[in-house]
Formats: sequence, C-alpha cells, structure tokens
Amino acid sequence: LVAVAAFALAACTITSDGPLTNDAEAAAPLPDAFAYFPYQQGNGGYVRSSDPAAHFARQGADYVSADIPDSKGPLTVRFIRLDDENFLLAATTGTDPAATYGFARYDDGVLSLALSPDKSTAEALRRERGRVMPQERTALTQLTISRRSDAIVVRSRAALDYLARMYVGGRLPMSPMTVGFVSLDTTTAPPSRLVPSGNDWIEVP
Repeated sequence: LVAVAAFALAACTITSDGPLTNDAEAAAPLPDAFAYFPYQQGNGGYVRSSDPAAHFARQGADYVSADIPDSKGPLTVRFIRLDDENFLLAATTGTDPAATYGFARYDDGVLSLALSPDKSTAEALRRERGRVMPQERTALTQLTISRRSDAIVVRSRAALDYLARMYVGGRLPMSPMTVGFVSLDTTTAPPSRLVPSGNDWIEVP
C-alpha cells in the first residue's frame, strides 16, 4: 500500500476528482491492523524493497495509515469486492477529495496491486469503444485518457464500474503488479522473497 501513495503522486494513474464509492459497499479483506512490507521484482520472484513498512489500522469502512513517507496526510484505502478473487481499490490522501483507483488481490498474506495503466490499457479502451453497442458506450465516454501519459480520469461511477468489469474479464491490461506482504507480527522479519506459483505464493525465509 506504500505503492498506492507513490502512484497517487505519479502521472500514470486512474483517478477521479471526487469520491465515486461509498462506505456501504466497502469490504474488509485484510486484518484490522497490520504492517505492509513492500517488495520489488527480482530474480525468480519478488524481493524486499528498501522502503520501510507502513502500518495500517481499520477505521470504519477503510484502512488508514499515517506513516507513509512524503504523503500529504493519512493514506485512506478502501476495498470493494468485484468477485471471489479481485477487489477494486480506492485511495485518498489527507483531505484531498481526489481518489486514485486500482485493482487488488489478497492471497497467502500477499497483497498484489494493479495500479498503473500503460499504452496497452489505453489501446484496450480504444478497442472497447469500437466494439460495444452505442447504448453501452455511454460509460466509456465518461473517462478521459491522456495521450502523453496514458493516465485515466474517471468522471462517473458507471465509467469506474466499466473499467472494473473489463479488468475482471481480462480485457483491461495494466502495468506489472506491485506486491507487498501483510504481517500481523512486526517483530518477525517478513519473507526475503515471494515467489508466485499459479494463484498461490511461496514464501522464502
């Protein structure tokens, strides 16, 4: 989730100017309190990043951290279930009403995040606009894709839901996943390496 804060400051994201989700639809897939250890891609899997762990606690419908480096206030993260495996992620920082979105999956203590669109994302949306019937195209007109950075600005919940359906259906490619380990015990070192094995993860001490 440290990556969420980093992507919120980056140019290539999925964002909206104001909130498009509500408390009633929020899910709680993670523990009520935990430390999130970020990882980065390495040989044969993911290795511990040099970034420090971030500590989150559940507050109502959301998870909140106040110790994100260089953040403009607490990072608030909400998960909305899309199916048995995937969640829509919505994040805000401090009192800024703008939200950053992504897609998440939580398995074996590993939280995988798809946060950043790229040229393949933009191309998939262009194909989708040409493929669907006119009555289905309305939601797609309510999002804007930057030609320079491929960032996506979403202007309605219908557009956000359409992106989510495309992602779950395998029609919305994103940049490589960001991976982190969720730990309940901050006194114990997290795995040195995380290795994907199908839909599961192998933790290497």
